[in-house]
Amino acid sequence: MNKHKSLSLNPRPTILVVDDLPENIHGLLEALKDDYGIMVATDGMRAVELAQGPTPPDLVLLDVRMPGMDGYEVCRRLKSDPRTSGIPILFVTIVEASIEKIRGFSMGAADFITKPFDIDEVRARVKTHLELSRLRRALEGRVKRLNEYRHATDVSNIVFRTDPHGVITFVNDAFVQTYGYTREEVIGKTSRILKDPDAAPGLHRELWNTILGGAIWRGTYSNLTKSGEVIYINNTIVPILDADGAIREFISTSVNVTHLIKQEELIREQTTDALTGLPNRVKLMQDLANAEQSMLGMINIDQFKAINDFYGLRNGDKVLLEIGERLQKMSGADAQAYRIGGDLFALLSKNGGDPGSFEQLIDRIIKHLESEAIDCGEDKINIRVTAGICSGADNPYTHAALALERARIERRDYLIYTDQMQIKSHYKDNIHWSQKIRSALADGRIVPFYQPIIDNRSGKVVKYEALMRMIDEDGNVIPPSFLGVAKRTRQYTALTRTMIEQVVQALPESAEAMSINLTVEDIIDANTVSFIAEKLSQPGVGSRIILEITESEGIESYEEVREFVNRMKGYGCHFAIDDFGSGYSNFVHLLRLKIDYLKIDGSIIMNIIDNPDSEVIARVIVDAARRLGMRTVAEFVGSAEIQAKVVELGIDFSQGFYLGKPAPQPLAMPGND
Repeated sequence: MNKHKSLSLNPRPTILVVDDLPENIHGLLEALKDDYGIMVATDGMRAVELAQGPTPPDLVLLDVRMPGMDGYEVCRRLKSDPRTSGIPILFVTIVEASIEKIRGFSMGAADFITKPFDIDEVRARVKTHLELSRLRRALEGRVKRLNEYRHATDVSNIVFRTDPHGVITFVNDAFVQTYGYTREEVIGKTSRILKDPDAAPGLHRELWNTILGGAIWRGTYSNLTKSGEVIYINNTIVPILDADGAIREFISTSVNVTHLIKQEELIREQTTDALTGLPNRVKLMQDLANAEQSMLGMINIDQFKAINDFYGLRNGDKVLLEIGERLQKMSGADAQAYRIGGDLFALLSKNGGDPGSFEQLIDRIIKHLESEAIDCGEDKINIRVTAGICSGADNPYTHAALALERARIERRDYLIYTDQMQIKSHYKDNIHWSQKIRSALADGRIVPFYQPIIDNRSGKVVKYEALMRMIDEDGNVIPPSFLGVAKRTRQYTALTRTMIEQVVQALPESAEAMSINLTVEDIIDANTVSFIAEKLSQPGVGSRIILEITESEGIESYEEVREFVNRMKGYGCHFAIDDFGSGYSNFVHLLRLKIDYLKIDGSIIMNIIDNPDSEVIARVIVDAARRLGMRTVAEFVGSAEIQAKVVELGIDFSQGFYLGKPAPQPLAMPGND
């Protein structure tokens, strides 16, 4: 989980303009529409309804003189309601009498703007009060957090001093004990020695802007100890001024609150889908565990990959967003909607109820989703969906998935789980694919396809990744969708060995290095480890092999993995972490593993042009990797535009369909010697 996700930027603020005269509304709209979202109310009652609605505004521009409910009454109602009391209200009025302004301020108004208003003044006041509101909310959040940490303040205070440039001049004993540095190691160094490269973007910039302006900064963030361990501190930094008002030094007083943050993370986990805002699979499993009786429906978008391929990933995301919104709206109070992965959604009724009514709800949802096209600008996308339903407390997730699978095979809109489906679907499918894998292994039809990896400085192919493919009896190439069955039927290590065997045999055909994917299952299997060691020990082999460990699976057996890495590095082998950024992303463990390459997850690279957060994440990974002595690889480079951005960010290597598709032989790109 990205521990700084909660610090991501909010969308642009929304302003509620309240005035009964259209010409006034028009003037304010023209002044503010480019920078803010605008809501409009022409009377007091409507203003209260909008402000107390599901999407309240960030600021209200309120006319005083209106028929019916005047501005003062609107202000009184909003300030007396806890839901809206924190929204800043700026009166827009022709009244200049002090007594009227005093009346407004006593009701909680933030400011007055006198008609006829000056556009620049309106913009300036709106911007100022929005910023003050943001700071107030931030302060309230910090105060709440400080109350939670109050019991820890008596344990120890970490104190250090710096000069105006951040050079450390003093540290106390608690600092030495917490960070593991001696005084001699840090005094004379800047406070950047403690900086966590994975800290929230912009946090340290905000910190320095605050204290260099002479203000006190308070906040909670992460630092690194000497050993590379991440710790969280609640910090107060106070500028100390000399007689002339110039900053003489800074004093930092902090409390180690790592244990509290860890507890929060363990309790909270990742329970929200980043794209749709719906609860995710983790939350669904928690809710199922707490439900005595449940009715679960799984809803899958048919041929969603074709939608992504034909309309593009951006429109694919719009489809997922729209479906999430429709599910949430249609389920109402009867059920909770979830997005549990990719193109798969779920609806859960935890209140028992009538299975027939739940079935009717699923049926209505399917008909609604299929009857109304999804508007994606120039494109109107029609979808089809399939659902599986399970009622009862016995393995509802598995059984709903089996019902969905059977409905897809039988081309039905939905099916309700029955006991017979277990044999007919799940086991039958496992047996079918297990036999296909066994046959393919025996016939030599598990083969590597080689995808080129280019050096972004020279533009030349410098290595290949060997990707597993199955060739069926008719000569068709099958992607590795069968790997899940291979793991369940204990055939996976055999697949790994045949891949390594063939890649080693192919080394004389190419001068470049070869990457081979491994899972944690491979690394903890003693026979597979011995097989890998025997192959790498052959002359000229070890130094040309890069072993990729998939980070998204979650590396938990770190000691075994570390021993494996150290042993294979003895043969000259290099290591990469694949899918970095998609899973657990623990730099501390990567430091211990002595990894050579970080392969940035494709979900980040594919969105790096259109999603500012993806670009920020990529920059942080590149910076951190460079500081840790690692090189970076961009995966899923699908266009010239993405490749240009990858090069701009300083990523060392690239691979993807734009640069070269997987092929049966390692073929050099144009431009290679």
